[in-house]
Amino acid sequence: MDWIHCNNCFNQLEPGITLHLTSCGHMFCNNCLNNGVKEGTCLVCRVPCSIMKLVPDMNQEIQDYFTDPEELIKKCSEVLQFQRQHRRRLLSYLLQSTKKFYKARTELKRMTELCQTQHKQLKEYQKIIKKLETQQPGQSKQVSPFSVPISPGSNLSPTFIQTTPTYKRNAKSTPYNRSNTSNKISSTVFTPPTPESAGYSNFLKNL
Repeated sequence: MDWIHCNNCFNQLEPGITLHLTSCGHMFCNNCLNNGVKEGTCLVCRVPCSIMKLVPDMNQEIQDYFTDPEELIKKCSEVLQFQRQHRRRLLSYLLQSTKKFYKARTELKRMTELCQTQHKQLKEYQKIIKKLETQQPGQSKQVSPFSVPISPGSNLSPTFIQTTPTYKRNAKSTPYNRSNTSNKISSTVFTPPTPESAGYSNFLKNL
């Protein structure tokens, strides 16, 4: 590095010459330090300072000041590329998460509206059921005419007496009826009245 030199005598760095760096940013060779530098005082700015010997294993922060700028720029470019890749990866994840969030929020809104609609319908159905339950006890039961008991002594109107047709059949020959070869058998059947039958009201009055 052709720019490194003693800031007092301006001798460049050569074999056998050791340079020292002050905390104020100045460099001095061994000869200048031994001949004219007061302990803890800079030869250029005359301010108190600390002095450090320039050696290959010095602090990395100090070494960066003596590194070729092109190497520093290349290193900075690699660092920048490394950080950019991770930023893009994080940004992609955040974008996907945001899309999922908005999609889930839209679905939640739709389900909420659906639940509200179903809740309203449920209330309407409950009102209808309650109304039907209220009306049911007040309904009068229709009395069937067949449930009216008929006593043996009741007077029945002739209108409700129906005579069945007479059927002729040959009676079996027995010692008691050999003289009569056939008999007429007749029977009557009582037909319960209906509200449409004539005389239904008279029937109920006679009960």
